[in-house]
Amino acid sequence: MATEVIRGIVLKEMPKGETSKQIIVLAKEKGKIWITAKGARKQKSKLLAGTQLFCYGDFQVYESKKYYYVDQIDIIESFFDLRLDIDRLSQAMYMIDLVEKTAFMGMEQDNILQLLLKTLQILCKGKCIPELASRVFEMKFLQIAGVMPNLTQQCCVCGKEAKQYFDAISGAMVCNEHKRGGRLLSPAAICAMNFVFSNDIKNAFQFSVSKQVMKELYKILEEYIAIHINMQLQTRDFNKKIQF
Repeated sequence: MATEVIRGIVLKEMPKGETSKQIIVLAKEKGKIWITAKGARKQKSKLLAGTQLFCYGDFQVYESKKYYYVDQIDIIESFFDLRLDIDRLSQAMYMIDLVEKTAFMGMEQDNILQLLLKTLQILCKGKCIPELASRVFEMKFLQIAGVMPNLTQQCCVCGKEAKQYFDAISGAMVCNEHKRGGRLLSPAAICAMNFVFSNDIKNAFQFSVSKQVMKELYKILEEYIAIHINMQLQTRDFNKKIQF
């Protein structure tokens, strides 16, 4: 039976039968796919390590009746160090959850895959505090998805100067006259968001903010994602309990 090698990261793992697993993988060029790993839950299975959450590797698969089955996995990165710190792990779980819930089956998502891998690498190496890494991830995720907010300091209703209030529904700034429903954003929060949106993934994490600005970013992105991605995740709510 013909096989092919698929490179990707495990977004979700589920038991199948007594000893097997089904995993959801975000794969290069293929997007989100289901893969069955026979016997992967056995302690001595060669597939045990490679089918765990966060595992990034080359999956040697074959297709049968339109379903993928894996018979070998060459692990590139397990991101094991995420499991050594509850803050890093919880943020990584949220990112994985967001990607899994929003990715379309069988649709190429290489930019999202690259963003996810880069953010997990940064978390593992401790190059950015976990909470900030999540906020940067969210902003770049929105940018890739084509629904990033418009932070131009011009009211989206009347065109007047608008420097303080952001309306999540319209996704743009509003002036004092049209601020109803808008959220007050500090200059530091606006500056942080503009920095992320104007830099590539490699450089977008290279800044810091105060705890107050972090709270601002958390709240505005929570509201914005709920509206424009139509998504509220328990993993994000759990992080809120840890942070605040």
